[in-house]
Amino acid sequence: MTGTRHRDATQGSACLMQAFRRALPMAALAVLLLSAAASPTAAGNPHSAFYSPANDRVFWFIHASDIHLGARGSKDSENLQWLVTTAQNTICPSFIVVSGDLTDSTNGNILGYPNGPHQEEWNEYKSIVDPNVTADTYYDIPGNHDAYSDQYFAYYLANSVQGRATGGTQHSWTRNFWFGEYHFLGVNTADNTGAAFSFLPPYYGDHAGLDSTELAFISSELQAHPNAALTLVFGHHPLAATGDPKDTYIYYGRDEFVGLMNSNGASLYGYGHTHDSSESFYTAGMSEGVFYFNVSALGKDSPNQYTVTAIDCNGIASVTQNVNTWPVVLVTAPMDRYLGGNVNPYTYSIPNSPANPIRALVFDTAAVNEVQYRIDLSGSWRAMQRTAAGNPAYPHLWEAVWNASGLAPGEHTVEVRATTASGVRTDTVRVNVQGTLAGDFPPPDCDVDGSDLAVLIGNPSLMDISTFAQNYGKNTCP
Repeated sequence: MTGTRHRDATQGSACLMQAFRRALPMAALAVLLLSAAASPTAAGNPHSAFYSPANDRVFWFIHASDIHLGARGSKDSENLQWLVTTAQNTICPSFIVVSGDLTDSTNGNILGYPNGPHQEEWNEYKSIVDPNVTADTYYDIPGNHDAYSDQYFAYYLANSVQGRATGGTQHSWTRNFWFGEYHFLGVNTADNTGAAFSFLPPYYGDHAGLDSTELAFISSELQAHPNAALTLVFGHHPLAATGDPKDTYIYYGRDEFVGLMNSNGASLYGYGHTHDSSESFYTAGMSEGVFYFNVSALGKDSPNQYTVTAIDCNGIASVTQNVNTWPVVLVTAPMDRYLGGNVNPYTYSIPNSPANPIRALVFDTAAVNEVQYRIDLSGSWRAMQRTAAGNPAYPHLWEAVWNASGLAPGEHTVEVRATTASGVRTDTVRVNVQGTLAGDFPPPDCDVDGSDLAVLIGNPSLMDISTFAQNYGKNTCP
């Protein structure tokens, strides 16, 4: 069973349905035009992140997985109810994506092994999600527990939000803003044979993979969005063995799938299945790789977690948090150079400027008292301010300007702390501060301007365009 029509949405949830400013500064427009001319045609451009004082190019979404509705002794229904009510209303995501195992297929049997499918589980699932979400804001993908003994995914198609809305098991959607299109793809990695659950290794009844029809849909959808600024992909299973023999992974179609993500410029693959949270960078069979994010189970085992992922000037930021804990704090700019666990190729360096921006999202059901930042985990905490009420991310986005001119070149940390009526929480990113302005080509004149743009046009190999873009218009002139 394969995919569905893609659906386009502008901005997403009602919390974000505010007007975005539509004027591009001329310098930024010149850089964007240069970037378009220099970049190969692909579904996304992982190198497009740039560091900018622009605070109106931020949006975010929630990634959850492994609800396992019907599991005996779990908080499955309670946590799903929390996700689509309290979390959705407080965090105001552009959308929620749930990457599989919507149901447990056990119906609470005492042995805890899947013997379904069970319509009772699906009825409970619908009773929770239907009053609170729509098919334009909630993307539920099948997992192995949704596929046992159901070769054609009849229960998923008849009961899931996306199955009922689209008639397919794979889903493609976009978010469109004045500053660009962003493409998201949910793939069905669950077994296509209809096998029942088994205690026998290596597959345990879960011969996960992507068949030729599913791969054709993936290829078609990736190619249908050549102008996407970023492409992010979600599935239920990991791409490769995790080291735990009980963790099944994509056995067939994996190499073709990875090749499609590679050739179409995907930035991220997010998955569930393992009931664990991890952050790494997947590079096997890829030119540079994708952010490889595993989110823990929302409703089964412990801890029950979810992830908030933000896009800020095409830079990806992510934080994983336990269910029903506040506040949530996520630094969105500058971008963490260790996102993915290693120094990743898609981040940017920070100029040693006296006016560098810091931005962070803060969410809480209770009042936010103050948000502060400090550098290198020491020194005084300095105040951050909410963005103006007209900003699309208001009241969740906080910002400040910090002076990096006195910092030595090299690695530094930016730490943001939120104090709310619920408690105190921090988020920290590591950045690379450059000694001089990258893009001030010889003969240097202490700023990055039109003369440097002309040099780069004449010799594009001098610098990656995203690095140049982050410094265009900046100077260190006395």
